Amino acid sequence: MTATTTPTAPAPALVRVPAMALPTLLLFLAALGLGAGATWLALEGLAPPWLTLPLHVAAMVALFVVLHECAHHTAGRLGGVNDVLGRIAMPFVSAVGAFPSARFLHREQHRRRSGAHLTPWNLHGPRWQLPLRWMTADLWHVYAYMRRSADRPQAEVAEALAMLVLLPGTLAAVIGTGHGGELLLVYLLPQRLALAVAGWWFDWLPSRLPDRARSYQTVHTRHPNLPFHRYRRAWRTGPEPEPPAPAVPSPRPAPEAEFRSLTVSTVRPLTDRAVLVGFRIPAALRPEFRFVPGQHVVLRTELDGEPVRRAYAICSRPEEAELRVAIKRLKGGRLSTYATTELAPGARLDVLPPAGDFTLAPHPREARHFVAIAAGIGIAPLLPMLSHALTAAPRCRATLLYVNRSGADTLFSDDLSRLARTFEGRLRVLHFRTDERDPDLHPVRSARPFDSIGTALAISYEHYHAGALDGARLRSLLAGRLHPAKVDEWFVSAPPELADPVRALLAEHHVPATTVHREQFRLS
Repeated sequence: MTATTTPTAPAPALVRVPAMALPTLLLFLAALGLGAGATWLALEGLAPPWLTLPLHVAAMVALFVVLHECAHHTAGRLGGVNDVLGRIAMPFVSAVGAFPSARFLHREQHRRRSGAHLTPWNLHGPRWQLPLRWMTADLWHVYAYMRRSADRPQAEVAEALAMLVLLPGTLAAVIGTGHGGELLLVYLLPQRLALAVAGWWFDWLPSRLPDRARSYQTVHTRHPNLPFHRYRRAWRTGPEPEPPAPAVPSPRPAPEAEFRSLTVSTVRPLTDRAVLVGFRIPAALRPEFRFVPGQHVVLRTELDGEPVRRAYAICSRPEEAELRVAIKRLKGGRLSTYATTELAPGARLDVLPPAGDFTLAPHPREARHFVAIAAGIGIAPLLPMLSHALTAAPRCRATLLYVNRSGADTLFSDDLSRLARTFEGRLRVLHFRTDERDPDLHPVRSARPFDSIGTALAISYEHYHAGALDGARLRSLLAGRLHPAKVDEWFVSAPPELADPVRALLAEHHVPATTVHREQFRLS
């Protein structure tokens, strides 16, 4: 098993969403205030319709901008702020729509890159129809969503149906009381005009500008998760840098003299197919074997007269005296088979000093969120990385998605539980078990009722899910707790069958390539 590392690059500050986007909140409050003031002037007869109507339209266009920010999760990283603001703004933008379904359709537009930003409905048809299409874009959204509702979550569909009945029913009741004229003046007509302005501004006008024009659409296409108030800065930065070239295997160390003969101090079983191997580092070699969490070493020995060497991630922490690596027995793996069946304390192996740049070293004052995705032995570099980062930077937090067949195959399960408890919520671990018979998925209930109640009420930072981490599950996480706007950097340490789809899905959700780091283990 050899390590391939994607170079680590700092996350660009440009795409980092603040905890609460103050300009978005101020725009939201100003729009509500403007709309309320215009409604009061209109209903009290203190201003003519030609004055109040533009005020209502301006307020609703501003709320449309807020709604759009919330759909991209750029109103802030605080939990629920985008859902709350989005749901409040939605009835002012559309009388028939629901925020979760609108968010889904809009992000689908970005993924398909069909040429239209809001909806293809705004660009097709004869020119004389376009204003009418812009004013009825929300009706097209309802039609498009209902066609796909069978594949959407039940709660999302239920909310869409509820809003489709509740708000039009309320409007019908208001009209039935004889206030249809006022409703048309302060709500229905300005809402249709605001949709027309949005369709013209967000879809029709950008389609008529040159490709390299410094427009809203140009920046938003490049940085869909960028708050609107940072667009001017994005214009000044120029085009987004090209993604880094695909990772290539680190070159094998050539000079034989670089290897050092070290004594195996411990061999501890991790599972029935994996062991933890520790090396005693002589004082004279400690500067040479100083490492950063996430790096690896190359082990070399002679088996049946032939030299064999493989790279293994370091599992120990820098402050520990012993250097440890995890080795899992692989089919046809000569060194891994030897290490898990014959290697014993006292043996000597040639070890190349630590190398690799799959590392994590946040500044102590930073407040960042890291997501690590591991499968099987891929946890080896991530365990010391997360432990060291959360210890060194008390304001940082991390989420680990860890895929295994069962608890019996899970490496460092006790260490992960201990770390999750130690960091008290700053480290959350989501286990995915492909063997649905795994006991961790079916905890035994205590015969004592108070014990069961205590267990139910206890705070747990580890959660277990039956099945693999597939595309549907990862999409659901990216739409909620792990939305790209809430995550600063991603670390993937898994075989290609998991790592490749994960990176493709992150790219599909416009996660900057510079924030995704990969340690790929190639079996050989």
